[in-house]
Amino acid sequence: MAKIYIIRHGETDFNVQNRYLGRTDISLNLKGKNQAKKMFNRINSLDIDIVISSPLKRALETAKIIKQNGKKVLIDNHFIERSVGVYEGLTKKEAKLKYPDLYAKNITRIYNDAPLGGETIKNTEKRVFKGLNNIKKIYKDKNILLITHAFVAKIINKYFNPNISESKFYAFTLKNLEFKDYQFN
Repeated sequence: MAKIYIIRHGETDFNVQNRYLGRTDISLNLKGKNQAKKMFNRINSLDIDIVISSPLKRALETAKIIKQNGKKVLIDNHFIERSVGVYEGLTKKEAKLKYPDLYAKNITRIYNDAPLGGETIKNTEKRVFKGLNNIKKIYKDKNILLITHAFVAKIINKYFNPNISESKFYAFTLKNLEFKDYQFN
C-alpha cells in the first residue's frame, strides 16, 4: 500500500498578518524558508518516490527546498489553494468592514457558496478529490510527498475520513510545514 504525505507550505508574511491568502501568489518569508530547510532532514528519512506541489510560489519554494536529491517536483493544479475571491489579501477585520453582509453569512463555510469571485467548498472538494484519485491510479504503490495549502489539507483529510463531522472538518488544520500521512487502499 502506498502512502501520501501531505505538507503545508512554509510561512508567508500573509500567514503572520492573518490575511486571507487563497490564490494570492506570494513567496515564503525568511522564517518559512528556514522551516523548509529544517523539514528537509525529516523528509529525507522517508521513502519518497514522487514529489508533487501546488503551482503557487509558497508551495513550490517549499517543495524545492525539501525535495530529495534527484527528485523532480511535479506541479499539479488540483492542489492549488481555494480561491477566496474578494477576501484575498484582507484580514478578517477588513473583510468584515468591506463586505459586512458576506461576512455575516460566514460565507467561507457555506458548502455551495463563496465570497464573490471565489471557489465554493463543493468545487474545491471535487477538484482535490479528482487529483487524489489520479494520484492513486497513476502512482499506485508509490509513496507521494504532496506540498499544498491549509484549506486543501482539510479537504484531503476529508477524503481519507469521509464520515468526518462538519465541526471536525473545520477543526482540522496543518500549521506551516506540519505534515500528516495517509494510506491509500
